Amino acid sequence: MAHIAINYFENKKRCFVQLILEWGKENKRSFPWRENRTPYKVLLAEILLQRTPANRVADFLPSFIKRFPAPFSITAANRDDLERQLQSLGLKKRTKWLTSLMKELCENYDCKIPDKEDELIKLPGVGLYTARAILCFGFAKDVSIVDVNVARVLQRVFHGSNVKKRPSEDEALWSFAAKIVPKGLGPQYNEALLDHASVICKKNPLCEKCPISALCNYYKIVGLAKV
Repeated sequence: MAHIAINYFENKKRCFVQLILEWGKENKRSFPWRENRTPYKVLLAEILLQRTPANRVADFLPSFIKRFPAPFSITAANRDDLERQLQSLGLKKRTKWLTSLMKELCENYDCKIPDKEDELIKLPGVGLYTARAILCFGFAKDVSIVDVNVARVLQRVFHGSNVKKRPSEDEALWSFAAKIVPKGLGPQYNEALLDHASVICKKNPLCEKCPISALCNYYKIVGLAKV
């Protein structure tokens, strides 16, 4: 029975990844931080995206990076000038945090973004999700990234229920997510998964438009009951 269960999971995982990747190719969202990626650009984007709508960050990021193109340019910036820049996003209070982060990079990492998870997590304001996002999108590593949206997709598809814990506190979910990331396609997969979670598998999911509904345990339990 265990052998059958393992084979079932492997087949479902393979189909899930393939369908997500295919959907992602056709429905990829366009954001400045996805173009000409660098670890610095990804780090900045992840910081700014925290509790800030993506469309606002998309409008803001290109001019901000042009003005502050590297960590040292932020550490050398005039505090009032930096606050004025961030205030347009309602992020004035993050000035001290952002300055501390860039100072740490310049003092301990020669103004470069480290490519190791344990080093990234030590940086001010960088949690597991942000660290993994930098590794995935900034360094093209095959790592799992789990925010509340990704957690919702995985929980629904493989377990048939909605998220019950905060993703940052759910070690089992992170471990589970790591088993699904396809080798050599981490950035494409995670990007597609994030987009699918935002566009299709929302809090009120659009199951009728979902390419993976046939695999989804949540749809079998809840979606079909509404048909």
